[in-house]
Amino acid sequence: MSFDFVAIDFETSNNEYSSACSIGIAAVKNNEICKKEYFLIHPPTLDFDKKNISINGITPKDVKDSPLFPEVWNNISTYFDENIIVAHNAAFDMSVLKNCLLQYKIPMPNFKYICSIPISTRLCRGKGIGKSLKERAEYFGIELGHHHNSLYDAIACAHLVIECIKRAHRKTLESFCHTYISLPIKSFKDLHPKKEFAKRIKNDSLANKFNRIKISDIKPDCEYIDTSNPFYNKNVVFTGDLETLGRKEAMQKVVNLGGILKSGVSKKQII
Repeated sequence: MSFDFVAIDFETSNNEYSSACSIGIAAVKNNEICKKEYFLIHPPTLDFDKKNISINGITPKDVKDSPLFPEVWNNISTYFDENIIVAHNAAFDMSVLKNCLLQYKIPMPNFKYICSIPISTRLCRGKGIGKSLKERAEYFGIELGHHHNSLYDAIACAHLVIECIKRAHRKTLESFCHTYISLPIKSFKDLHPKKEFAKRIKNDSLANKFNRIKISDIKPDCEYIDTSNPFYNKNVVFTGDLETLGRKEAMQKVVNLGGILKSGVSKKQII
């Protein structure tokens, strides 16, 4: 069946991209979700990472009697025929899909896909909104439901794209993409998928990612800024651990001195 677009979301059981343990699908026609599907998947092994369980809530017990990916693929493959596929952080979901297909030597489909991050960025650029599905959903007034359940996330992704289409006063995702011609529409056959996530270290880099301080949240909280101090109007980047101050406290002090916080150093900032 032909749809305007199909939103998908995978959850995995460990750091292997081939370890899909669930998929959610939300198919859209005329800017309405007209079909939803959810499948638990028995991954190649029942080696579940505790961190993944804490995120998506899926355990080996939940999937031990579920079908392997080839059986699930038989049920969902038609969604990938002549439909554009959308996912939030599409590089992840497309890598999961491609690794699962490779794992079981399933013939590769060819379809176009696009990430909902650059789609929604066109409507919230300059607003200081993070890239996560949760942050984008909150900004656009979309009910997220049970976050990290693949069906709920696929539905939220679909609603996010629909809302962007409406706010841009366009009728379809296709016309939206014709308006914003710089949007990266990619071909699945050209994807070079990653095999596994970066190994987690003791302080859990994934947790650090989600606990990262937003520079846009740090505003001056003083009445007067001394323009003669050495930080005034200077770009400042924080990296590594601080011995005597918390990072947010240090950032606040710099901003109160008129410094400009940056997330990284660019060539233009190097003197």
